[in-house]
Amino acid sequence: MAGKMFMRCGGIAVIVAACIALPALADPSLQNGDFSAGLSAWTLEYGAVTDGGGFALFEEDSASLSSTLSQQLTIPALAMQLSFDVLFSSAGAYDFSTWPDAFTACLYDNPLDLNPLISNPGYNDFFYMDHTGVVETVESFDGTRVTLDVSAFRGMDAYLVFDLLASDDGMTTSVTLDNVTISTVPAPGALLLGLVGMSAVGGVWRRFVKAV
Repeated sequence: MAGKMFMRCGGIAVIVAACIALPALADPSLQNGDFSAGLSAWTLEYGAVTDGGGFALFEEDSASLSSTLSQQLTIPALAMQLSFDVLFSSAGAYDFSTWPDAFTACLYDNPLDLNPLISNPGYNDFFYMDHTGVVETVESFDGTRVTLDVSAFRGMDAYLVFDLLASDDGMTTSVTLDNVTISTVPAPGALLLGLVGMSAVGGVWRRFVKAV
C-alpha cells in the first residue's frame, strides 16, 4: 500500500510540476540582449561603447562626447514588455551653464524616418535619465530596471536605440546596459496543455484520496 501511495504521490508531483503557471518567455527576435557575446548583433552608431564583460559599457567619446548603440528587430506577435537594466555613473564638478549628461532609450519604426513608436511627451525617447537625478519614462523604472509595454506594436519592425548624450559640463559619465529582453506570453498551445494538466491533477488527486 505504501508503494502504491508513493507512486500516486510521485505521479501527482510530476503533473503539478508540468502545470505550474508558465512564465513569460524571452523572444529571440532581439538578439544578444545579455551581451554574453560581446556587442554581437548590435550596431555601434558612433562614440565609445565597448564590451564590459557581460554588459555594454557606454563612455564619453573624446570627439563627439556622445555614444550610441542600436539594433533593428521585429516586435514578436506575442510581445508583452521590453525591459533592460541600466546603471548611471558620473564624477566631476558639474558646470550648471550646460546641459547635464544623460542616457536615453528610443524605439523608432525604422532607422531612416526615425518616427518614435512611443515616447515621452515632446521628445523622441521613451526613457531619459541624467546625472542630476531627473528621470522621465513612459512606463516604469525601479532605479535599475526599465520596463516598457510593447504589446501595441506586435508584429511591427522596430529600431531600438540607446544613447549616452554627454556635454562639456565638467562631468565624466559612463553607463552600463544589460539584460535587454522582450518578454512574450506563452503560446496558446502551451496554455491549453497547462489546462489539461490541471484537470488531470484533479482526477488523480480524487482517486488518491479515495484510495487512502
